[in-house]
Amino acid sequence: MDRAKRILTGNFLASEIKPYVLAEACIFWGLIFVAWLSYPAGHHYSIMSHTFSFLGSWDPQHNPDHWYFFSAGMGFWSVASIPLVFYHYRRFALISRWAAGVGSFFLLLGSIGTMGVACFPDARGAAIGTVEWTKIHEKVAVLVAIGYTLGLLWHGGMLLWDRAVLARGGRPTHFEHGRLAAPYLFWLAVTGAGVCNQVIWGMRYGEMKKAAALAGTQIRSSWGESLNTIWAFPLWENLVIYTLFIFLAWFTLAVPKEIPQRINRG
Repeated sequence: MDRAKRILTGNFLASEIKPYVLAEACIFWGLIFVAWLSYPAGHHYSIMSHTFSFLGSWDPQHNPDHWYFFSAGMGFWSVASIPLVFYHYRRFALISRWAAGVGSFFLLLGSIGTMGVACFPDARGAAIGTVEWTKIHEKVAVLVAIGYTLGLLWHGGMLLWDRAVLARGGRPTHFEHGRLAAPYLFWLAVTGAGVCNQVIWGMRYGEMKKAAALAGTQIRSSWGESLNTIWAFPLWENLVIYTLFIFLAWFTLAVPKEIPQRINRG
């Protein structure tokens, strides 16, 4: 019981964090794999044309019989991430307690959004009153993006501050910044590429729509025209989600397993 309480509050022993992260990855991706495996073959799931959340949609054209594996996976990821938020707080509090608290708040928002994605599948039908499941799903998915993006950027800013302030004072830093830079470069490269891709596609589609109007023809929606191309939103959404999970696991394993002596309480 003491061990469970200790882990739930993020107070992992140095020997426990790697097995925990590995178990989290295996269980989460195992459930997602089952959702993908059970997706009807005739519905032709592909990251080039289907969003990640379509694995958990009970709409007839998606995964009506086994959608719940996706929800179970997302719910598990949400709950399993909470002890890791506390784990990071204990370490980033070395730089500043209040700043670490803000960073933890952002990460918890992302985790709450993940639970929202699990509870509100991307499916048609009224969920609350006349509000459809998919509408709520879209909002909680945005919460995931906002929470984790702000959380990752905030912690990155804390690392830069830690390096700048301590280096200026000639003192040893709290973290191995070079080791922590690698997951950031990976995350920023993929996420940045995805954002730029969608901005460029938006401009290209605008030009296509104007050209079609001048020619007196019609084209499909931006979504429809981009499917099965490098511009497809589902492709980049899937890649960004995979990248986020990899970053969180990599980042967790890169921070110090032992908490050094506090230098700056902030």
